[in-house]
Amino acid sequence: MIDTLEQFEQAEEAITKMKRFLLAVRRIHTPEAYRALSAPILRELQERERDILIYLSGSPEMVAGHQG
Repeated sequence: MIDTLEQFEQAEEAITKMKRFLLAVRRIHTPEAYRALSAPILRELQERERDILIYLSGSPEMVAGHQG
């Protein structure tokens, strides 16, 4: 959960690093190996992005309502 601007900025930085990492390993691994490697990282990205949306919206209910 993100409660402060500092935590928000840290989450944004972590997301950027994870995306760069995934782009780099995608180039050097087979599709099968990449899927296995990326799955937990992609889940983490989703969780952090959801936390950011909650922080920006000020309401977990607003984000939960848009999850489909």
